[in-house]
Amino acid sequence: MTHTFKNAYFSAVEEVLSKIEKTQSARMETAARLTADTLEKGGVIHTFGCGHSASAALEPFHRSGCFAAVNAILDPGLMFQCGALAGTAFERLEGYANAVLARHELNPQDILFVFSNSGRNPAGVDAILYAKKQGVKTVAVTAAGAHTQSKSRHSSGLLLKDAADLTLDNCCSANETALVTAGVQTGPVSSVAASCLFHAVLVRAAEILAEKGLELPVYKSSNAGGDEHNAKLEKKYHGRIKYLK
Repeated sequence: MTHTFKNAYFSAVEEVLSKIEKTQSARMETAARLTADTLEKGGVIHTFGCGHSASAALEPFHRSGCFAAVNAILDPGLMFQCGALAGTAFERLEGYANAVLARHELNPQDILFVFSNSGRNPAGVDAILYAKKQGVKTVAVTAAGAHTQSKSRHSSGLLLKDAADLTLDNCCSANETALVTAGVQTGPVSSVAASCLFHAVLVRAAEILAEKGLELPVYKSSNAGGDEHNAKLEKKYHGRIKYLK
């Protein structure tokens, strides 16, 4: 006998993704076209996030099926390698992200995606403002709909959704969870939602480039015979991708 196991978390994720598709499609199309334009002009897709939001920023970096032109802006202090409490402190330290981004090459033809569910901490806002000074297009992926009453921790008073050129709402709650178990909020979905949203944008960008007859600089699996193909892409982007070593 076959039994159907219905998991509440799966249902919660499906609900969030469905909401994203229904409410963010137009903005995602804009993001995809900006991304395709970046790649067509030889630019780079920069990604940035702190703490758990860094997982969405890292998701398409040097990965099979993803663009080779993704530069994940990573920092141990913001990714808990120096400790979770220290990471939180660094994310709230205004000016810290400027020093992190200064170690990367950002050009006007590039685009930067910044991930932060709350969108209120200085690191994300600083990253957006720094990139804009370099003429870089900026996209925020945040819980925009859940933070109409949030107070920015940045001296400018800006939230991430206010600082970026374009904002994509991950349709998550302010506390990132989607379930309540015995009166306790459980089931964080922000990382899943942000990653799915970002992949959807990148796939659409690939479609736009393909419609123009352009070659797609996409990695193949290194575990399925893709080494030679990938080596050519790595050589092409080596000078622009900091952690491509």
